[in-house]
Amino acid sequence: MAWNKLGSLFSFLNFQRILQRRRQQQQEQPPLQLTGAQGAAQQGRHPIKTHGAKVARDHLHDWLILMLLVMIEVGLFVIHPFYRFVGKDMMTDLKYPMKANTVPVWAVPIYSVLLPICVFIFVYFRRRDVYDLHHSVLGLLFAVLITAVITDAIKDAVGRPRPDFFWRCFPDGKDVYDRWGNVVCHGNKADIREGHKSFPSGQSSLFVHAIYYELDTEWSFAGLGFLSLYLSGKVKVFDRKGHIAKLCIILLPLLAASLVAVSRVDDYWHHWNDVFAGAFLGLVVAAFCYRQFFPNPYDDQGWGPYAYFDALMEESIKDNEDGAAAQTTNALTAQTLEVHVVNQTPPWNRDNFSSPQLDYGATSRYDDMELGRRRRRRRSSNSPTVRMPEIQLGAHTVKSHGVKVARTHMHDWLILLLLIVIEVILNVIEPFHRFVGEDMMTDLRYPMKDNTVPFWAVPILAILLPFIVILVYYFIRRDVYDLHHAILGLLFSVLITGVVTDAIKDAVGRPRPDFFWRCFPDGKGVFDPVTKDVMCTGLKSVIKEGHKSFPSGHTSWSFAGLGFLALYLSGKIRVFDRRGHVAKLCIVFLPLLIAALVGISRVDDYWHHWQDVFAGGLLGITVASFCYLQFFPAPYEVDGWGPHAYFRMVAESQNVNPSNTVNGSNAQESDVEGAYVESQQERELSRVNTHDSSPILEGMNGRMRY
Repeated sequence: MAWNKLGSLFSFLNFQRILQRRRQQQQEQPPLQLTGAQGAAQQGRHPIKTHGAKVARDHLHDWLILMLLVMIEVGLFVIHPFYRFVGKDMMTDLKYPMKANTVPVWAVPIYSVLLPICVFIFVYFRRRDVYDLHHSVLGLLFAVLITAVITDAIKDAVGRPRPDFFWRCFPDGKDVYDRWGNVVCHGNKADIREGHKSFPSGQSSLFVHAIYYELDTEWSFAGLGFLSLYLSGKVKVFDRKGHIAKLCIILLPLLAASLVAVSRVDDYWHHWNDVFAGAFLGLVVAAFCYRQFFPNPYDDQGWGPYAYFDALMEESIKDNEDGAAAQTTNALTAQTLEVHVVNQTPPWNRDNFSSPQLDYGATSRYDDMELGRRRRRRRSSNSPTVRMPEIQLGAHTVKSHGVKVARTHMHDWLILLLLIVIEVILNVIEPFHRFVGEDMMTDLRYPMKDNTVPFWAVPILAILLPFIVILVYYFIRRDVYDLHHAILGLLFSVLITGVVTDAIKDAVGRPRPDFFWRCFPDGKGVFDPVTKDVMCTGLKSVIKEGHKSFPSGHTSWSFAGLGFLALYLSGKIRVFDRRGHVAKLCIVFLPLLIAALVGISRVDDYWHHWQDVFAGGLLGITVASFCYLQFFPAPYEVDGWGPHAYFRMVAESQNVNPSNTVNGSNAQESDVEGAYVESQQERELSRVNTHDSSPILEGMNGRMRY
């Protein structure tokens, strides 16, 4: 399935199997009507007053280990780091000026620890579930402290000098070396010691004066990464209902953590690979700690901790043993509302972010319905056959369903407008002007050239071209769900990518390969006599654009739009139908090839370094994948040709009320049955060749027959 495979990294310790076993046990054990404190618990409310002591007692050893981690963190700060050899020839990348922190050190624990805890408390007052509160706080603290211990242990062992090491070692600018060529520092000992703690980014200790130096990348990604996972479960981002604006809520903490990491590079406290390693470490530890307490965010029960469901099951078993089985009628409704209706997904969706399980021994019903519909249309003028309404055969037009779909996703469109405003603001503000020394001009002297791909051509390639393809498909299928969701997903893909790209551009301020000629149009370089920083004489607008190299906006937009189109086409033409029509891959690769050529043109025009293009392409295709999977199954799924909303609507439309006209129901049954009878040979062929099935339409067929 789509996200089972993507989420295999987080499916350690057989959590998915445990969840399935719990669901089976919950279905086998009938809940009971309880009173008093037990009744409140049965309704999903486990307050601190009744369950707090028990939860704390069960996890007493975890809190003791947490205290041990605090002591280890203090010890790691006390010891001296390894003093790595630094020769005179190595000083090229270590002469950045010393600067104060852009993000104050006192702000890091506030947004990486205190802010998530405030969110946890807010959720607690809404649900009164001490299991959720305790486990989220404990998981957050473990994520932060485990990350801090690993980070400081590596820092002390590596001893990599910081980008501003020269001025830490030689405050007067006069460098001294021994006979081996190693530095002989005469600066402040504390500054020199801190100068050997560059890799990875993110030392963290609230208990010593190191707080005045760092509390950065690892804490940011450990704390805010944990919060992002927590929110994705609580707001049910992956419920397959297409409310893609929820992605912005999840990406916001990660974007904030990224900007904090970028500030460490801007302040010349870390090299870029220090920040990358710190972010990766923080996210991995946060994911592992989160999965110790909570299911995957895309799981059916991803909104609550494991302990919550365990408590409900234990209470149900205990009451069954007391012989209260006769009073289960009312309580069954209560527990069903809490445990099952809280996540109101269709019965076929047992996993929130993957398509229905496939039955490879059955046939595809949709192909049969489509074939039958086309044949009935061909003979409709000469035959008195009763036709089904359009809605029953999957034709949901703009006229019949457009208003309903737009109204359902009104807030998504409002968030889209907000993203446009943010994108405009990010293009207006001045980017960070990074230090560019005289010795750094080697890779910045490429000539200035015009754009091979003009700026105005990017939205045409990334938005207009996919939009035309989506519109053509609508006139073929007349499915407003596919049209609306594809356009909304495309626009969110491009705009989220644009906002993230421009936010990082402005924060990083990396100079372009042609920066020298932007800064000095006459070719005469002017540098500060002390710091050796550039003193530009060119046009301000040209210089401003010269500080927006990382990542590539052309590339990220192209991969966001054309990557979305590639996914869309791969589902529509059923590239992965196992029938061996490998030529279909050429159609899917074509948009990606165009996007890749756009990225290459940015390097050929000397507007970007290759790393800028690589990062932009990776960012664009990642966001496009997330946005596409909000509305559509993975292209290799049997139902990958249509949006989730289409199958939900078709299934709901088949649930005809028996009190309605009997003739309409009979006509519907005979019409669909006729389609199946006519396509009997195609069904047998499909069974032999593909063994695919659509469980959704299987269930519809069963209901129509009976």
